[in-house]
Amino acid sequence: MFSILGFVDELRFLDPGTVRASLPEGSSHLRIEIEGERCILHGSVRRAFPLTDPSEYLSVQEEGGKPVGLLRSMDGLDDHTKALIRADLDRRYFSPCITRIESLRPDASMWRFQVQTTRGPILFYVRNWRDSAHEVAPNRWFIQAVDGQRFEIRDMEALDAKSRSFLDQLL
Repeated sequence: MFSILGFVDELRFLDPGTVRASLPEGSSHLRIEIEGERCILHGSVRRAFPLTDPSEYLSVQEEGGKPVGLLRSMDGLDDHTKALIRADLDRRYFSPCITRIESLRPDASMWRFQVQTTRGPILFYVRNWRDSAHEVAPNRWFIQAVDGQRFEIRDMEALDAKSRSFLDQLL
């Protein structure tokens, strides 16, 4: 499907009616069957456009990240397969949403964030704001902490005034 240089040789869309996923007991990898064709024992699904279109164009991959084909969306997949793929994607693209910033201050050439998120209170550090934070849509931001954690602000204007004033220091 893809050449060594990463250019698309052939884009292959999968028929969702032929794709089935299961999670063998004790495994952390999906088993993905494409009816009448193949069974991928250590399969994974990745988003082609994780920030701008997370529910469409899902890349089905075998071990080592080698693409097998694309699903345009999860429409047409059976409910069990949808649930397994959603759970796998949620783990892979885990990014709690920041609902309030409790404090923000410089600390040893980094920014120390104390925030409330959809997953509870979190403390994280950002080294360089311009390299670590990206506005992916108007007022929607993704932030990557120094330890690799990812956080999202879905709508900066929806944050309380104190949180917005903290962010004004960085913008």
